[in-house]
Amino acid sequence: MVGTVHSPAGLRGAKPEWIDVAEIRVDCLPEPPGLTGLEELCVPGIVTVRDPLEGGSLPLGAGERQDLYLELLPGAAAIDIEARNLQAFRRVVNAAAGYSVPVIASCHDFSGVPKAAAALKIVQKARDQGAMCVKIAATVSTPAELGALIALAGVLPRPFSLMGMGALGRVSRLALAGCGSCLNYGWLGSPQVPGQWPARELRSLILRAMACSSAQSS
Repeated sequence: MVGTVHSPAGLRGAKPEWIDVAEIRVDCLPEPPGLTGLEELCVPGIVTVRDPLEGGSLPLGAGERQDLYLELLPGAAAIDIEARNLQAFRRVVNAAAGYSVPVIASCHDFSGVPKAAAALKIVQKARDQGAMCVKIAATVSTPAELGALIALAGVLPRPFSLMGMGALGRVSRLALAGCGSCLNYGWLGSPQVPGQWPARELRSLILRAMACSSAQSS
């Protein structure tokens, strides 16, 4: 269970009884947390400095974003870089390998759900460039798009993280957690995009679903 932190209130809500990991959206916070702030978190932190084209809130240039990754890398449990920027951010990826910090490659599709062949191509390229896990967030507005996103869970190599945004985003996040998505995101503080759950509620629902499934199988 990953709690997304994009505000000071979210930082205060990053508690181990609610989440397993915090995604620190450095591109949203009014001030970067700093290495000390990251190390003082009660849960491991995924450092994310997102490009404005993929939902980043601050107009940070590529050089600024790389410097922030490098500054926070020693205290990070993982870092999240856009898949399309992995090659351009090679010095960050190499530095992460030196610290044995996993790289998550993220891809956001605000127009719909990528075709399976395109998604597999993204995953393979990202892994070739040093990513351990690929996270795909797609817009799901219709039952057909929801079905297509769930179907991706059956073809993508593990580990993967899949989630929906938009009208059917909440349904998708519950379904995909049950289909093997290894990182399942909810908000801390306030929602940022349509289709997100509060992290605490999403955790409760996932655990309840797992308990029901275990009881049925036994």
